[in-house]
Amino acid sequence: MSRFATFDVTPRRLAGCLCRCPGHNDRVDIGVVLGAVNAELGGRWQVGRRLAGGWNEGAYLLVGGGGSRAVLKWRASDPERLLGARERVEAARARGWPAPKWLTTGQAPTGEAWVVQEFIDGRTPPRLDDFVAEQMTRILGLQQAMFPGAAGGWGQWAAGVVFEDWDGLRDRVASGVPGGSRVVAAVDAIAGACLPGPLSGQDLVHGNFNLANTIATAGRLWVVDVEALGAGPCAYDLAEALLVGAGHGHVTKSAAARLWACAAGLDRRDFAVCAGSVGLTMAESFLRHGRTGEAAAAVPGMVRALEQALALACA
Repeated sequence: MSRFATFDVTPRRLAGCLCRCPGHNDRVDIGVVLGAVNAELGGRWQVGRRLAGGWNEGAYLLVGGGGSRAVLKWRASDPERLLGARERVEAARARGWPAPKWLTTGQAPTGEAWVVQEFIDGRTPPRLDDFVAEQMTRILGLQQAMFPGAAGGWGQWAAGVVFEDWDGLRDRVASGVPGGSRVVAAVDAIAGACLPGPLSGQDLVHGNFNLANTIATAGRLWVVDVEALGAGPCAYDLAEALLVGAGHGHVTKSAAARLWACAAGLDRRDFAVCAGSVGLTMAESFLRHGRTGEAAAAVPGMVRALEQALALACA
């Protein structure tokens, strides 16, 4: 499952993580973080287990008195990124965005930023079916125009990757990823067909919007791993859901049709450029984390999605 971890204006090296790879967080003393949490909350929370998912920051089940449960996440590098997300999460939730409530945030004596979130008792859907697609389109509707007048952010990142080759992704994808030259060619076609320039910045962007970062409860879909949220075009999130679904083959035909119909109703240039950015960062992540063997199976679906995004922009 895909785990992208990009943030706002300068996501660059945080983009496109597709594996549970070791990082700065794996070298953190969980006891230090838990001590800071208990000092802030005045309780006796204990770590129950590591939760499935949470590949970028790590997610742990906390168990408190009376069987209460919560989720602990922390970030060792760039702690301001996590701490700065709280206000936006609260604003989005006030608008009905279905993300877990952030109960409190803080910083451990050793510098790690942490967040304790509401525990959602559900499961990640096994496939992106019609129910998930309908819920996703509803969620994307809530994200629209949440930051009127905003600029930069995720749109700046997407345009920089596609039109200016930020971070030199093309060379690494073409030379190191099986079938990567096909991804690069598809993105180049998008860059050639779409006028360069800024993308919309007024929507909320989750930044990790794909099936793996959702939890289904009775009649509702929640989005989790929201620490990368920021301003930009919500087309980025839709492009990720479609490319990850196409690459991993977990989206049903009818659900894909629903999501593509949603894409047709957005700014089609923005969507195509965002798809190009997602395609390159997703492909490069296979190389960066030593999982190029998985890329061979994912690339054909990714390329088809990129070609469909281009056709939509040119229609």
